[in-house]
Amino acid sequence: MDFQDALSDIVYGSVAGAAGKLIEYPLDTVKVRMQTQPAHIFPTSWSCIKYTYAKEGLWKGFYQGLGSPVAGAALENAVLFVAFNRAQNYLKTHHHESLSPLSQTVWAGAFAGACVSYVLTPVELVKCTLQVANLSESKTRHSKIGPTIKHIIETRGIKGLWQGQSSTFIRECAGGAVWFTTYETLKHYFAHRRGENNTENHTWELLAAGASAGVAFNASVFPADTIKSTAQTEHLGIVDATKRILARNGPAGLYRGLGVTLLRAAPANAVVFYTYETLSKL
Repeated sequence: MDFQDALSDIVYGSVAGAAGKLIEYPLDTVKVRMQTQPAHIFPTSWSCIKYTYAKEGLWKGFYQGLGSPVAGAALENAVLFVAFNRAQNYLKTHHHESLSPLSQTVWAGAFAGACVSYVLTPVELVKCTLQVANLSESKTRHSKIGPTIKHIIETRGIKGLWQGQSSTFIRECAGGAVWFTTYETLKHYFAHRRGENNTENHTWELLAAGASAGVAFNASVFPADTIKSTAQTEHLGIVDATKRILARNGPAGLYRGLGVTLLRAAPANAVVFYTYETLSKL
């Protein structure tokens, strides 16, 4: 039965992750460009959107490299939900007296984030590289997934695919704890505030909890995400990437693109959690 549950998590998480990525990807491209380019090139998110559309069009500008993150999002969410549910079941069974339900959710979320970071780093490396490939400052001119992966391996070896792993690990550990905890807390809050015997959530409650979880995740770990994006697109370590950001734009540079990120996070994560919950009830 546990294997069957894990298989269900893989399938449902994959579908949910892919659906969420399709919704968020255009604004994710804007976010990555804001994070990795100097302020004089893109002073605001709107200037980035106008430039991208005028110079590159809709598909090439906003959707370039879509295949990698859609596949990655499917794999990412499969790993996230499998790892979270398995970890939470373990903690409930073996540490139910020493850890509160909230603590169990926090630790299970952090564990899930740690697991997914190793899957996510290569996917995001390819994604971020393709999202800035059309800009003149880009270190690569490849515009397709296959040649980009080949270029990375040829120039930096297999380990080069995990460029930015440290910042991704930090981001996902903290973010996983925030993501799952926010969602589970709000989901239970909405159900119990109605005072009904039926604690099954309404559609709007699941969507609101999922949207809030996405906003909380991105707001809490955004500097680490900026460092990760810079490290991956400019082939730097975590310390050098941080120095580059601070030298280029000051402390505010760690938060460039935050607005558009929160804007995309709400609907995308609402769809992820709602899709997963709906499929789980079938």
